[in-house]
Amino acid sequence: MKRLLLSLLLLVLLCGSAAAAGWSPVTITDDSGYTSEISAVPETIVSLGPSNTEILFALDLDDKVAGVTEYCNYPEAAKTKSIVSGVSSINVEKIVALNPDLILANAINGEDNIAHLRKLGYTVLVLNPDSVEGTFSSMRRIGNATNTSAAAESLIDSMQQRLDAAAEKITAGEKLTVTHLMSSDPYWVSGVHTFQNELIMRAGGENAFPEVDGWGIVNLEHLLITDPDIILVDSGAGMGEKGENILKKSIMTDPRLSSLSAVKNNRVYVMDSDIFDRGGPRIVDALDDLIAVMYPATSEEPAATPQASGFGAGVLLTAAVFGLVVLRREKLCP
Repeated sequence: MKRLLLSLLLLVLLCGSAAAAGWSPVTITDDSGYTSEISAVPETIVSLGPSNTEILFALDLDDKVAGVTEYCNYPEAAKTKSIVSGVSSINVEKIVALNPDLILANAINGEDNIAHLRKLGYTVLVLNPDSVEGTFSSMRRIGNATNTSAAAESLIDSMQQRLDAAAEKITAGEKLTVTHLMSSDPYWVSGVHTFQNELIMRAGGENAFPEVDGWGIVNLEHLLITDPDIILVDSGAGMGEKGENILKKSIMTDPRLSSLSAVKNNRVYVMDSDIFDRGGPRIVDALDDLIAVMYPATSEEPAATPQASGFGAGVLLTAAVFGLVVLRREKLCP
């Protein structure tokens, strides 16, 4: 019996050594340009962005996720994790109590907050993708940091296959002009270098405001002259008590906008902000939803319908303000 126990103990130790042998310290440069060294496989992870959380769960790392934001509502199990932050507000005390080996942040969390966490000795990776390829890069970084690179590549491959399949659904013909509108007072739109722009292009459309870099404001006259074929609005922050999308209603009933083609042709669509505005695994679902509303006659899927509120329109407005501040800073400080 003793020999059997010793043999089992030796086997466990050998398996542990083999697992350790499969890991070596990695150096990762994040989207902010900051380089971190990860010397051991993280066992406790805090996510400060919904897209990061969705990637972690997709890589089967949910058992290591200890803290998330109040907007991390997918998958359902994410709601059971400890809430350590909002968007730009971070509860440092809660994070310290969790003592994470790795923190996955987003630029929206704020440079000062991120710098403070690093000063406390925590490893922080800032992931701020603005495209499908950027999302893939986030997945690879997380995979490298957590010893799940193979799973990350498998996830990317499956997503790419779905993206390729989605492209085959696009109807050939004249390109539709599309704008993603986040607010009507003022008119905040998604320009180039945004997820929404890439999704519009992948769906065979053209961004109605290609001159806007990131998220920006256009005036009423500009919107009327541009006259997009399709207007997309976010669900979430714009939902009323009866589940009615306030932003869509304001666009459809505003007499100043009655001449817009999208209004006259009833082509103002509500997109699920939890899917359409997150750089995570469900970005392929966002493309499917967009194709469904752009080509309803040929789509097998129903048009996108609003879901629960999340890290959507309100956060995009924050991101837009952040982008404008950065842009102004660049102009002032060449």
